[in-house]
Amino acid sequence: MHINLKATGSVVLTEELREFVAEKVRKIEHLLDSKDTSTMADIELATTTRGQKTGDVFRAEINLQFAGGFVRAEAIEETLHHAVEVAVEEARREIRKTFGRKRTLMRRGATKIKDFFRGFGGS
Repeated sequence: MHINLKATGSVVLTEELREFVAEKVRKIEHLLDSKDTSTMADIELATTTRGQKTGDVFRAEINLQFAGGFVRAEAIEETLHHAVEVAVEEARREIRKTFGRKRTLMRRGATKIKDFFRGFGGS
């Protein structure tokens, strides 16, 4: 998986922050096909005011492109680390939902085909 990390606002990309994000993104990586080399994660870390007059509020945004689709997750939290954790959990939830939909669709189609062939029975 290719990871593009971008910081805007007053966020400074330190080595510790890069390692933290990479560790959290590994939680997403095991849900996807490990042989797929086209998987790309665009992660943006930023500060926002969210309507308040003083202090920073942190935003983490994850755009994940993989062979089965596209997932976008965003979190706005009081700390940068917590925003990353929440965004990763949201992305994991969306990936599971996407794969669940595909699995359900395949099962429905297989059931219809099976019912169709049952009509050809010799009873």
